Amino acid sequence: MKRIKIAILAIGVLGFTACGNDDNDEIIDSCETCSLMIMDQEVVSEYCDNGDGTVTITTAGVEQTEDLEGVTFDQFIAAFELLGASCN
Repeated sequence: MKRIKIAILAIGVLGFTACGNDDNDEIIDSCETCSLMIMDQEVVSEYCDNGDGTVTITTAGVEQTEDLEGVTFDQFIAAFELLGASCN
């Protein structure tokens, strides 16, 4: 009887851990490309939400990660649009 309980427990634990990571495989594809005119030069940057309170900024092939400091990604992009940037 003890072996049956251990076998059932082992199957239950195996089944539980096999499904535990399924929801974490989602890829966050939240990127915006923004262009801004600075001194008659168009600067185009890509902003990607990392989903962890940071954003990856790529400008002219150079990539850097910045902390959003408590604002949402949408608020971050809206701030650039208020400065005159065009984002899509």
